[in-house]
Amino acid sequence: MNRKIVGLFYLPFTFTSAVIGLIINTPVSGYAENEISKLERLANLDPKPFVVVEASGKEVKSRGQGVVISEEGHVLSAAHITWIDSEGNYSDDFRISFRGNEENIPKGKVHLHTTKFSDRESAIFKEIYFGARLVRTRGSRFLEQMDVGLFKIESKGVKSFPKIDFFSEKKPRIQNGEVFHLCHYNFPHKPGDPFFLINPVEVVGVAQTSSGLQYLAKGYYRIGSSGSAILKDGKLIGIQSSAYTVNAKDIGEIPMGLISFHMVWKNQIKHLLED
Repeated sequence: MNRKIVGLFYLPFTFTSAVIGLIINTPVSGYAENEISKLERLANLDPKPFVVVEASGKEVKSRGQGVVISEEGHVLSAAHITWIDSEGNYSDDFRISFRGNEENIPKGKVHLHTTKFSDRESAIFKEIYFGARLVRTRGSRFLEQMDVGLFKIESKGVKSFPKIDFFSEKKPRIQNGEVFHLCHYNFPHKPGDPFFLINPVEVVGVAQTSSGLQYLAKGYYRIGSSGSAILKDGKLIGIQSSAYTVNAKDIGEIPMGLISFHMVWKNQIKHLLED
């Protein structure tokens, strides 16, 4: 693409034009390396700022994903996770868990789950659970009527939680064709499973929902990815709400299709982080 732009000016091939071509082309490959480096750094964090959010009913549990947005342990997720569909009621009993090393997070865990993978020479992986509470806004579980919920982890000690920064202080503007990254545990229902993905999703449209206007993106996801962080340039720009799955005859559900998400930004919730 860059070569075509240069060609429009019909520059004679000289040392100067060669240098111009180098300057135009170099940032493209450089950007790709920087972008994958950002994702690699996030994936290697231990523990990660990406968590599993669990709401307990009388007999069943609802699970989704979330992202830590403050060192004090505030977490954004999908608010509908608080609803226990089979019981027809909301939960007020929450836990938030980290998968990874428990040495680098605050004290105050309420449970530690250890999983041994026999097909990996008995490698051990951990999931550390904390109690959590839902932060209501004007009495509502739904932040500004969106399918976004704010939680606060209950912890002890002076250590800080790992967190993700917002992409923007003000509401950002996005366009069709932009590529963001969805961050999610592939198996949130399997305690201690470290399989974590950061994969691209492309913005393709909008959806009017019962939770207001959401943006649509196409890409890979798994059941249980609701509440996942959506990143732009390694920073938080959205929270996944729903998934619109492709169903294939005689095959079943295929983890490719559309997801919808709400955009989030710093000024939107900074007044709530003092709670």
